[in-house]
Parts: sequence; structure tokens; C-alpha cells
Amino acid sequence: MMLKTLLPGIERRSALAGAVFGAFLPSACLAADHLLYGHVSAGLLGFSFTAATALSLMPLFGIGLYRLGRSRARLVLELRRRRKREERLAYGLRHDRLTGLANRFCLENDMRDVLAADAPESRPALLLLDLDRFKVVNDTLGHDAGDQLLTAIAGRLGQTLDGAGKVYRLGGDEFVVMMPGAPSQGKVEDTCRTIRAVLAEPFDLRQGRVASGCSIGVAFVEAGGGAMAEFLKRADIALYAAKRAPGGGFRFFDAALAAEGAAQAALAQDLARALDAQEFFLEYQPIVGAESRAIRAFEALLRWRHPERGHILPQTFLPAAEKAGLLRPLGNWMLREACRVAAGWPAPTGIAVDVSGDQMRDRAFVDQVAACLRETGLAPGRLTVEVREAAFRAEPAVRETLCALRALGVRVALEGFGAGPSAIESLRAVPFDQLKTDRALVRSMGENGRDVDLMDILLRLGRAFQVAVTVEGVEMESQLEVLRGQGACEVQGDLICPPVGAAEAAVLLARPESRLSA
Repeated sequence: MMLKTLLPGIERRSALAGAVFGAFLPSACLAADHLLYGHVSAGLLGFSFTAATALSLMPLFGIGLYRLGRSRARLVLELRRRRKREERLAYGLRHDRLTGLANRFCLENDMRDVLAADAPESRPALLLLDLDRFKVVNDTLGHDAGDQLLTAIAGRLGQTLDGAGKVYRLGGDEFVVMMPGAPSQGKVEDTCRTIRAVLAEPFDLRQGRVASGCSIGVAFVEAGGGAMAEFLKRADIALYAAKRAPGGGFRFFDAALAAEGAAQAALAQDLARALDAQEFFLEYQPIVGAESRAIRAFEALLRWRHPERGHILPQTFLPAAEKAGLLRPLGNWMLREACRVAAGWPAPTGIAVDVSGDQMRDRAFVDQVAACLRETGLAPGRLTVEVREAAFRAEPAVRETLCALRALGVRVALEGFGAGPSAIESLRAVPFDQLKTDRALVRSMGENGRDVDLMDILLRLGRAFQVAVTVEGVEMESQLEVLRGQGACEVQGDLICPPVGAAEAAVLLARPESRLSA
């Protein structure tokens, strides 16, 4: 050990060993001559022939062992390099390159160990986290800011949990926390609240201070419950339910969600087939003048004629379509069909089509709209594209799409106006042609006076921005009277006319002045 400290190089230790061996060899030869022959035969410079030979070979021993040690040093160095390279590869295989957290592969191995242990008392909790506003940061501040945010979140999660759970990054803005052992539901709830509170605190990035937040889906890992993919699927179902709840939060996977998830999975399988089988169709609900009741436009409403379940409304199958990635093809079909039907109506009757965020983020969408108008012969000003605030808020690409549509001459409407927290900000962000109030506002107008005042404010706001306001969801005559008194311009709802088929819409338009009776 001391020799390694004094001579750390292998080649130096080998050279020393050669020198020692070379110095010892002549003495050994002299002793051998004396023992064998009883005398030492004198040779060159008084040395015996054997000793002289050994003395002459002494440098060769030193050089030979030095070269041998040098070769061995190179081999050891190469082995060390390979070992370090293998360690780096093994680390990269199990850890996320950006955040340093354990990755999906590591989670799979850990889950396999948990399931293979077959310990009946073990019931780890799997927490699937999805950041609420990560895409906003990515789109507005750039991918560098997004990477900084992910790294900061990883560090904050590690400090917060501090051994209470292992953190993994699956990719994108999805993180997983696995709480080992058998944590109670109360303990998991406390952990979820702590994580949400910690991630709700602002993050100071180089580009500025940003706010995040997260929704969490929870599933317990139980022996015999399937592979890791099954538990992640359960947590994902719970996460989706948590994101749909007002304000987000966290949700545990349970029997009700299992049934809902199975139903949604079955619907998703049917959706792809239904699109090819032409099982979808459109209904049209009139949008009329509040005073004249003259039809100004129709809103196209998507319906599904299921061969076994009958007519299915969009609120039932659209969540499954979104998860299956079918919103874009469904929306594109709906746009083409609505424009085809509306082209046969007398001008200037318009058609309004709801457009999903997936369609708006498609760079080819504007070209698709232009081609649709060109093929059907529908004038651009007769088409209104309806979009919800959540689809474009803080997304420059979507705002550019909306502006490009207006440049084509297509009208753009903000749907659900008044339901979001930043209605005025939305009006400043995009020059809308029309506002459609959220139907829940009309429904609650008869319950309290505040919503009546809120509706009046929204109508005044529309006039201030010189944007037409359509009040959606009118179902009672008393609601219509209040809206008339407030100066509402256009109304839509079952009181005026429920959704009808294309043939019935043509009949309504054939009436004198396209007027619906009171």
C-alpha cells in the first residue's frame, strides 16, 4: 500500500521491481557457482562468467519489466475508462438527462421489484402529476424556460418529499411519485396537498417569475393487479378526472372511475370505426335576432348515431375522442359537412362551427378551411369559427391561426364568454367578431340578481368593444324578456328552437323572412 502511494504508476513500480531483481541476480549467480564448484571462476573485471552475464542482463530485466508494467498500465486505464463509460450508460438508462430524476425504465424496474416481492402488507401509492401551465411557459418564454421550470420542479419535489416517496419523470411535464410501503389514504391526501401547495409557489427563472401548479391522479399498487402499465393507466384515469374538476386538484382511482374508464375505452374503440362507417351527423340550432326572431345563422352540433346505443350527445363521447386523439379528424369532418350544407342556404345565413384546440394548433388548419370554402362555394363571411378561451390563451400559434382565419374573411367567435377568469384580456388578445355567453349564466339568471347584473355587464362590454354578443342557452320566456330589456342582440336556445336536421333547417329558412314564430 505504501509502495502504491510513493509510486502510483504501474510502470514505475515495474521498473523498480526490475532493478531490484537485476541487482539480486548476480549475487545469486555467485552463490550458485560457489555451491556447485566450490570456487568462483574469475572472469571479466574479476566477476565470474555467470555473474558477469547476469550483470550484463540486469538493464534488460529493468527495461523489460518497465515495458510490461507500461502495457499493464494501459490495460488498467482502458478498463477503468470502460467501467466509467458503462456506469454513465447505466446511469443514463435509469435517469432523466434533464432533471437527473429516475426515469420510466427505472420506474418499471422498481414496480417489477414491488410486484415480485409478493408482500401482502405492501400497497404503495402511485401519484401521477401533470403540470397545469407548463405549455404556456414553453410557448411564451421558450423551451429553455420550460427546461428550467422542469429542473426547478424536480428539485422542489425532491426536497419536499425527502424520502417519503421516490420521484420519477416520465417525459414532457409528467412526473410520478411512488410512496413505498402501505401508506393510508389520509397520508396520501396530505402528500398530494403538500405537493400542490409547493408547486403553486412561483418559480424564479432567468426569463422571469412564473407560476405553475399541478393536478394529481392516484392509484394504489396491489399484488395481482396487473403490470405497471395497468397502474399507470388507472392513475391517468384519475388524473384526467382531477383535471376536469373545477380548479383541478387530485383524485383517487376507484370503482366509479374504473367503470367510467372502461366505458370511455369502449367508446374510443367505437369512435374510429364510427368515423369510417359515417355514423356521425350534424344538427343545426338557429341563432336569431332577439327582437325580430329572424334567423341569422345556425350552429352546427355534432351527433353520433350508434348502432347499439342510439343517439349519443357530444358531452358523452368527446372526452373519449380527445384521449384517443380523434378530435382533429372529427372536427375536420364536421367543418366540411357544415360548410357543404350551409352553401345551399340563402345568403347571408351563416353557419357557426365549434373548433377544438387540437385543430387550432394544426398549422395546416387555415389551408384546410380555405380549401373547404373553395370546394363548397361558401362565402368566407358566412362561416364563423367558435373557439373557447382555454384553446388560445397564451398560445401564440393559436392566436396566429385565428388572425389568419380573419384575414381569409372568416368570422371568429369566443365561446363561453363570461365563464373564464380573464374575459377582457381575451378581447384584447384577439380581435373577435362575435362573443357567445356561457349557457350557465342564463340558467342561473332566475336564481339570483347578481347573474342578471353580470349578463348586463357582459352585454355592455361587447358594445364597448363593438363586438356582437350572442346569448346562448335561452330556455324560458322570462329569460328572453330580461335579455331584451338589457339590449341583447342575438339569442339561441331551446325556447327559440331546439336543434334540427339539415332538411328541417332548410324548411325554417323557407319561411317568410326566415322568421321563427314567438
